[in-house]
Amino acid sequence: MKNLIVASALSFALMGGLVHAQTSPATPAPAKATAAASSDPVVVMRNEQRAARNAFNEAAKPIRAERAATVKAAVDKAVAEAKASGKDPVVAGRVARRQAMEATKPDFDAKMKAITETRRDAMAAAKAKRDAAMAKR
Repeated sequence: MKNLIVASALSFALMGGLVHAQTSPATPAPAKATAAASSDPVVVMRNEQRAARNAFNEAAKPIRAERAATVKAAVDKAVAEAKASGKDPVVAGRVARRQAMEATKPDFDAKMKAITETRRDAMAAAKAKRDAAMAKR
């Protein structure tokens, strides 16, 4: 019975893979192509806001990765010390994570502030541009 379930699940997965392989994800959808070339103020605003969010996310990745590495190092150290002293490593890791997050928060917030303001300004500029275009209609 168990083998039958596994075999049927595998066959469905393979069929789904074959169906998925027949579709062409490289071909852009017509809606996206028309949205990029649109002169509609709302569409233009959304594209500009999407670009601002994408730029923010790309700029935030290294900042978040740096903080995560610092926190991971502190947690790993605390867990190793807890194992060596016979304490509960799960609790030690949880406490170390909270302490490291609190310790790195001011530096993290300071680094994120500049890119957050840039994103906020870009979003507001896109909205103002849309509002001006809508007022001319």
